[in-house]
Amino acid sequence: MTVEQPSPPHLARGAAALLDRPEDIRIRAIRSERWVGFARARRVLELMQGLCDHLPSTRPPGLAIFAHSCMGKTMLVEKFRRNNPPIIHPAYGLETIPVLGITLTARPSERRIYAQLLRALDAGLEQRAVSLADLETRALKLLKQVDVRVLVFDEVHNLLVGSPREQRVILQLFRFLSNEMKASLVCLGIADAREAIAGDTQLVRRLDQLALPRWRADEEFQALVTAVLRSVPLRCPSSLSAQSLRHLARITDGITAKVFSTLNELAIDAIRAGAEKITDEAVEAWRPAVDKEAAFS
Repeated sequence: MTVEQPSPPHLARGAAALLDRPEDIRIRAIRSERWVGFARARRVLELMQGLCDHLPSTRPPGLAIFAHSCMGKTMLVEKFRRNNPPIIHPAYGLETIPVLGITLTARPSERRIYAQLLRALDAGLEQRAVSLADLETRALKLLKQVDVRVLVFDEVHNLLVGSPREQRVILQLFRFLSNEMKASLVCLGIADAREAIAGDTQLVRRLDQLALPRWRADEEFQALVTAVLRSVPLRCPSSLSAQSLRHLARITDGITAKVFSTLNELAIDAIRAGAEKITDEAVEAWRPAVDKEAAFS
């Protein structure tokens, strides 16, 4: 009987399983997309899950999430969708899709939004071949048929490209879809999205608003760094000082995606150098392979 060896305490199970793999395999795993759970992300997921579990109502609750670009909004939505995948009911031959999301185009319109929803349902129609009323009828029928509980609209700040009238039309469309479906809304965007949503008082009242600020060198940031380090297959534990955490927060501008990419590259450097851990000295000496600001100056 094979006895399963316990994972090293400094690593999550998935990362620990890679420790005996060749260097190139471990590096490829570090560079691959992976979910890393941390307190802020879990809180947002809990809020969204509460919407999905909410019983249908004529005034369903909703959520608006505002954050700087690359703060992980889209990552959170993708995880939320994976947590609530489509379900096939064999006895009835029906499919339910608890969470359906689209990203607003650069200049959203009613036609484009209905067409995007239909494509997300794998039921796209040629927009020019049908009227707006036909698009609306078809989209509503299918949305109700698959029992969508949460509608997610990403890049909501793109509304501001349109005229005030066009903005009002789209915001009213959001409310209309929510009312018709008795489904919750999740709206995401950068800080400007707050201004866009403010154009509809009724919509604002039903959306709880949550801002995801940039990271600062505090306990929450330390917990994030620890979670990321647990996901990279380094054979030795990395212990970073408060000074290194402050430096890391500064060089990444407190942007989630930059924190992940910087720690990933530091981990890869540690594997190639044979150090198998990230040190304070490595953090202090780290420089990006390409200085994007310098490249465009």
